[in-house]
Amino acid sequence: MEKSLTQLIALLKKNKLLLLVLPWALYAFYLVVWAAPQYESQSQLIVKSSDGGSSFDPSSLLGAAGVPGTGSSFDSQLVEAYIRSADMIKYLDNTISLRDHYLSDDADFFSRLSSSHKQEDFYRFYLQHVEVSVDSASSVITLRTRAFTSEFAQVINKAIVQKAEEFINTINNDLAKSKLTFAKGEHEIVEQKLQQAKTDILGFQSKYNVLDPTAEGAAFQQIAFSLEATLAQKKAQLSTMSTMMSDAAPEIINIKREISALQKEVEKQKERISTGEGENTTLSVSELMAQYSNLQVQLQLAIQAYSSSLITLENARVEAYQKLQHLVTIESPTLPDDNAYPTIIYNLVLFAVCLLLIYGIVRIVVATIREL
Repeated sequence: MEKSLTQLIALLKKNKLLLLVLPWALYAFYLVVWAAPQYESQSQLIVKSSDGGSSFDPSSLLGAAGVPGTGSSFDSQLVEAYIRSADMIKYLDNTISLRDHYLSDDADFFSRLSSSHKQEDFYRFYLQHVEVSVDSASSVITLRTRAFTSEFAQVINKAIVQKAEEFINTINNDLAKSKLTFAKGEHEIVEQKLQQAKTDILGFQSKYNVLDPTAEGAAFQQIAFSLEATLAQKKAQLSTMSTMMSDAAPEIINIKREISALQKEVEKQKERISTGEGENTTLSVSELMAQYSNLQVQLQLAIQAYSSSLITLENARVEAYQKLQHLVTIESPTLPDDNAYPTIIYNLVLFAVCLLLIYGIVRIVVATIREL
């Protein structure tokens, strides 16, 4: 063994071109004979919202001017980040046994996942075989998955697309539900205030046995005004009759009695309006009108708040629907007919260039050392 090794070293010293040819030949043998073919499946996706175009969106003007919309770009980047995440790897490993495929005999020794790998190694290996990119202009997501069989490459791609779509739908549904839940909660509070305002008015009417204190107060004032007008007429009539009759005349006595009765009734009505000495309440009509007016104001405010809340709730429902987003498949995962990797010619040319560069650098270094 040592003799053979010595002979090989001596041969390499005599024919230095073998230092270039031998590694290149070994690498060519690996690529052509030994390397396992890797197939690539491709799909294209885009995130679209469900809006009906009824609301004004400034980003749509930017998109029409050639500037990409920030919303759609952000959503696409969110999908890209999720595809690269550890959660996606865990999902693929549990559903399609991704780790077992990377460890299978379909791969060669150098391209398969190490049997003694760690979770970080598995994650890096996944990122090397799954490529996702987002077009900055159109926000189109391009997904490429590599596997050691064409069928499994397509299976990986389909599983990622399905999980990414579920991820987008879950996020948007949760956001929509939270917005609607908040709007419904606020609407319920406003509705309770409206019911309370109605209950307060009914309780006030029942407590003081009045239907509308404002109308009753106006009626009492009208009665008082009418009595005062009648009293004024009687006083004028008494003044006229006093010039023609004596105070002992029956007509004068009757008018005085009428005037006295009218004065008592007017005072009674005024006292009822101002002090509230009535049969059904200890509050004055003015106080009843003031309290009832406050309750009416509270009721009107509650009605307005209820109407606004109802409009806000409906707007939240429409907005939640418009903001729902879906992952639309532009290009379905392809089933490759031929392997995409390894690229034999490209790799061999690149490896030959690297060997020549290394060889040239070594020759220059050796020549420099000899001159020193």
